[in-house]
Amino acid sequence: MQTRFKVIYILPSRYDEEGYVMRYWRGILPSNTLSCLRGLTCALADSKALGPGVDLTVDVYDDTVQRIPLKKIARLHRRGDTKVVVGLVGVQSNQFARATDIALALREHGIPVMIGGFHVSGVLAMFHEPTPELECLLNRGVTLVRGEVDGPGVLEGILRDALDDRLQPLYEITEPPDLSNAPVPMADARYRKRFANNGSFTIDTSRGCPFNCSFCTVINVQGRTMRYRSVECVLKAVEDNHKNSRSFCFFTDDNMARNPLWEELFDALAAQRARGIDALFMMQVDTQAYKIPRFVEKASAAGCNFVFIGLETVNPDNLKSVGKAQNKVDNYAEMVDAWHRAGMVVHCGYIIGFPGDTPESIRRDVTILKDQVKVDEVTFFMLTPLPGSRDHFEMVRNRVPMDADLNSYDSFHETHRHARMRAGEWLASYREAWASFYNKENMVNVLLRTPRERYWQLLHIFVWYRTCVHIGTHPMVTGLARLKDRVTRRPAFARESIPRYARRRLCDMYGDVKIYLRVFLEFQEIWLLTRPQENPRLATLTELRARWTDLRRTLSELEVAGRCEEAVQEVQGLLRNASERLRELSAIPQATGWRARRKLRRMTQEVEAYLHTLEAGLPDWQRIRAAQRFIGERVVAGYEEMAFHYVAKRRRFDAYRHDFLQRLRQGRFLPRDLSFMPRALVFEVVCGLRFGWNYFSHF
Repeated sequence: MQTRFKVIYILPSRYDEEGYVMRYWRGILPSNTLSCLRGLTCALADSKALGPGVDLTVDVYDDTVQRIPLKKIARLHRRGDTKVVVGLVGVQSNQFARATDIALALREHGIPVMIGGFHVSGVLAMFHEPTPELECLLNRGVTLVRGEVDGPGVLEGILRDALDDRLQPLYEITEPPDLSNAPVPMADARYRKRFANNGSFTIDTSRGCPFNCSFCTVINVQGRTMRYRSVECVLKAVEDNHKNSRSFCFFTDDNMARNPLWEELFDALAAQRARGIDALFMMQVDTQAYKIPRFVEKASAAGCNFVFIGLETVNPDNLKSVGKAQNKVDNYAEMVDAWHRAGMVVHCGYIIGFPGDTPESIRRDVTILKDQVKVDEVTFFMLTPLPGSRDHFEMVRNRVPMDADLNSYDSFHETHRHARMRAGEWLASYREAWASFYNKENMVNVLLRTPRERYWQLLHIFVWYRTCVHIGTHPMVTGLARLKDRVTRRPAFARESIPRYARRRLCDMYGDVKIYLRVFLEFQEIWLLTRPQENPRLATLTELRARWTDLRRTLSELEVAGRCEEAVQEVQGLLRNASERLRELSAIPQATGWRARRKLRRMTQEVEAYLHTLEAGLPDWQRIRAAQRFIGERVVAGYEEMAFHYVAKRRRFDAYRHDFLQRLRQGRFLPRDLSFMPRALVFEVVCGLRFGWNYFSHF
């Protein structure tokens, strides 16, 4: 007799501040955990491991992009010809509250439920016995799974127990599995359609990390011994996805540089590219990976174009406090430069809230990150004592007060009191760091130095991150177009009436549209300044902005040291260089039109006159600060408007629009210059269409 056995894997989301599930119309990247477990279960089904009479099928649901059909699962369970088991997978601490609610709702219908992931595995690894939130689940008949189920016979044994109605309360898999021949992640085709970028896929080539950072949960969940998939396994996954038009891979390894097979894998990927399977990838590595002989060069040849590095902080004392001795702050700029020379975009993780941090030091450190280290992208996190980390264990042992709501343990909430910042000050500094790094000034500088073949990828990321800055969400755990299900709300919150809920959603959508429009307008100027083109004007702007950035850093250091005369010399040096470059550009007929060349000559004369005035006066800091304003407002901004005609127009029409909106708020409905409005409208339409066409054609 045939037995139908349905295995359902659910990746839970988390709740927002108002109790609604964080869910989106489209996500950013599919879950590697869901894909791994689906691949493992499909392999069991294909091999008939549970017996020839068992028809094993698997469904996956991602709570962040789709509503979990609890009623449908309950109906399926009530059918006499089908056995059902549900696994809540990859559950992190901030998802645990939502996972608990789903698990208990399913248990009310008598459905067998298992829950695993970093929270369960981390807590049991550190405390060796269930904590109260785990005991609550055990008391309601939920099975806990600690560890990885990829090992031979592990998942098979658990599913066999579920099939025979003898699931154990707790499965502890303490032996890390050998991944060399483990089934590869398999993303469901219908699931993939729920994500914005269908051309990407994920796979972990290795697990574990040899380092010992106190804030990290990976080392206590996956261990410090590196385990890895075979090269053949990874190559097949890349080839299979490439056949299905998925040509960008995110290798989700916590530290790919410590995979013992990295060189063999990179050589094989390079050879695969030579055969026409031209897949690109992003990987995560440590700060010392660039020193491994041939690592950077071979990664580039293999198709790596983005590298994610756990920089964490630029403060050496902070690194010592969390045991991250492998990071050498003095080498950060050299490291980033090494990756840049290989043509890669450098994305770093940065933590705010280390013991030595203050609002002032955070502000200074972010400036160093932008102007000295010169990373291309940053993802900021707040230091969080995640269950499963040594930090959390020590705080529990020392009875340090922590937030009791696990929903807040998402790395962008204050979960404990910071010793050097008042309540709310830590969060404000975190948000300020995001706004500072992803402001127009820094994004223009980064795009100007980005290789042309990486330009559109980075611009798309900047648009996304800037949008998230305005909305106030974290770009790594968000998506496109927020959805809010009225009836699915955290139990502590009352269900809203339909009119009140409708009003809330209308306000949400109106706010989102305003932000999307704001970002669309902001990036028109950024695109006009940085768009890929072989033009002496762009080269001059790149050099001018780079020198201006370096000058500000140097002047800040000299002011602290009180070396006024040296500061004046630095300012004079930049002005002389700017004068020479402007004069050279004004003499190139192919670079600009005759009107622009005339303006450039006038600007050159203005810079030289100011330089003469500066040389004639006595050095003092007031004159230096005045010179800084002159360089920023007249030289840099003035050159941008002079050399890039549409930038000047964009700024003029922006000022007109802002003035018009300000007058509307004051109850004055007519603009200052009514005759200017038709020109402004025509420009907005033309510039918007040009930018939109270029932006979406490169998506």
